[in-house]
Amino acid sequence: MNDSVNTKVGLPICRVVCYVAVITFGLVLALPRYRNGIDLGDEGFLAYSAVRVWDGQIPNRDFVSLQPPLSFYTVAAVFKLFGTSLITLRTLGLCIYLAIILLVYAITSSLTGPVLALMAAMLAATIGMPFFNFTPFAVWHGIAASLLTIYFILKFTSAKRRRWAFLSGVTTALTILSRHDQGVYLVVAVLTYVLITRIAIRKKSNSNNLLGFWAVGTAAIILPLTMYWTISGALPYMFRQLVISPLTTYAKTSSLPFPVFKSSLPLHVNLFIGLMYLSPTIEGLMAIWLITLVIRGRFNAEHSPIAFILIVSVLFYCQVLIRSDIFHFLIVLPPFFILLSTVVQTLSGAFNRRWMSTGIKFVMLAIIVSLLLCTKPVFLPAAGKNMKTISLERGGVKTTASLAGSIEHMVGIIQKYSGPDEPILCLPYHPMFYFLSERCNPTRWNYIWPGDQTAEDYKQLIEQAEASRPAVVVLVKKANMIYYAPAIVDYVNRKYKMIQDDGTTAIYLPADHIK
Repeated sequence: MNDSVNTKVGLPICRVVCYVAVITFGLVLALPRYRNGIDLGDEGFLAYSAVRVWDGQIPNRDFVSLQPPLSFYTVAAVFKLFGTSLITLRTLGLCIYLAIILLVYAITSSLTGPVLALMAAMLAATIGMPFFNFTPFAVWHGIAASLLTIYFILKFTSAKRRRWAFLSGVTTALTILSRHDQGVYLVVAVLTYVLITRIAIRKKSNSNNLLGFWAVGTAAIILPLTMYWTISGALPYMFRQLVISPLTTYAKTSSLPFPVFKSSLPLHVNLFIGLMYLSPTIEGLMAIWLITLVIRGRFNAEHSPIAFILIVSVLFYCQVLIRSDIFHFLIVLPPFFILLSTVVQTLSGAFNRRWMSTGIKFVMLAIIVSLLLCTKPVFLPAAGKNMKTISLERGGVKTTASLAGSIEHMVGIIQKYSGPDEPILCLPYHPMFYFLSERCNPTRWNYIWPGDQTAEDYKQLIEQAEASRPAVVVLVKKANMIYYAPAIVDYVNRKYKMIQDDGTTAIYLPADHIK
């Protein structure tokens, strides 16, 4: 009797200790470095787009974006509550980072045990947002929402309570609104999972309840927003930018070939390339194993959660097929880390001798330690000797002293020659200057990318700039822009006079304002 009571009390305590360990591990890695680095392009786009949203603009309709709107609204809300700065942005990133590794632990522990779950969480904590300077890009919103969906579906699978199915639909909708490609993969994964369980387990799977309440939860979020976007006139723009453009333009202008091993590359880079081949290999072997169980009639309710994780992991891997670089590979890994732990658990269970299963876990731990040691951002010093804080009202992050000085100098010039209510124009892709200088962009384009815009797009950009003429124009690498956006360079040269050119960045003021 006492042993039973002690066991019931001990399990929650053990779980709390494990969750505290995960959070502590994440904070040890994140707190010394979550303020390090700055991205004038993607991070600036996120920060300034959130400002545009807070000013009443609607994403896709009022400014061009290849990402759904949820991350912009989330960041805008956080800015409103805690202040508009890069520190606030990074703090949100830190929270999403902790949520992701906690969800990886929670999901994995429900399938394996605390040891393997801790290993999976350690991998997710190390190989993920640290490479993105803890910036809460839309993709990380999508990953967090995807993991929540997995968690709720597994809860429904074990508890058979409809609220979990409904909540999984809600988080699926949030995934779609964060990263629509991840949302599509998640929808396909859920439908495939329901089909497999219905065929393999039949009535025992309770798949009708899952599918029905999941669909209701998804529709409860998507349908009202679709009506709003239709009424506001944003829906046609969303379709062109979120569906047509990725299918017709993105693959041509932004694709990268699959990497290969090279002796000239650093060890940690070759290690990641190896992971890019290892993950589909393991996924393929697991798929063969599960298909064999289905064919032999041995697939049961215990296998269905593993099948779902496998389906999600395989579909998420599609994100790296077009743009095959390390950074796009990092975003596919959280579901794979969960799957990897289930593989180790399965192999451990296949051996009756305890020392063999323990040996497999030690091998897994050795692999994790090797990854940690070879992972560049983790064991570097939190801040180098030449790191300097960007001392602007919306700054607060640290970067190299030379870059911080350059950014402060540029913002100083922009603020000197433009009033708070006057627009500026920064091209081709430096929206961070809009954000840090607290000036607005008079056009719908926060970026110009070779091949992404048409001649008609350039014409409209010039017309919008003429309608609300910028007080300052900043062109970075103007020599390159001459080749893919000559009309814009010609317009700037005709209407503006250059006052500074350091070989990389040229600053212009209106010609009629200069005597």
